[in-house]
Amino acid sequence: MVLLTSASIDLLKVSPGLVFWTTVTFIFVLVVLWIFAWKPIIKGLDARNEKVQEDLDSSKKLREQAEAMMADHKKHLDAARDQALHIIDEGKRDAESIRQRILAEAKKEAEEIHARAVAEIKQAKTNAVKELEKEVIDMSVQIVSKVLSRDVSKEDHRNIILKELDQLKAGK
Repeated sequence: MVLLTSASIDLLKVSPGLVFWTTVTFIFVLVVLWIFAWKPIIKGLDARNEKVQEDLDSSKKLREQAEAMMADHKKHLDAARDQALHIIDEGKRDAESIRQRILAEAKKEAEEIHARAVAEIKQAKTNAVKELEKEVIDMSVQIVSKVLSRDVSKEDHRNIILKELDQLKAGK
């Protein structure tokens, strides 16, 4: 433990001269600080306050610009999405029309092939009937020639047989 001495007790005594000079010094320091330091400190604080306010305003403007750019980007994205959907729909419609056109062309071609086949069959039938008639006439001429034992011209027989065939056809 520290023992209190007479010198430490003197520090606790109030001396009017010391109080006066301490007060004068304190007031002098306050005046000097007021004149030389207070204004620059206030000026620095005001400048710092203005800088912070400018930074806040700049930040607000940047945020608003970013939001506007984001909204613009979203509009462009939505427009691109709508355009893509439109293109897809148009592609589907085009594909469907092409499919319908191909089906119609294929049906038309099938009908034409069928019609040609039917015409060819009719032509072949007509040719076969004519060939058969010719063969029948030639055979009939030979048979009649043998039966009559005389030679009849092919033209006479042909005319007779054609006449008979025409009568048979008309009778049906």
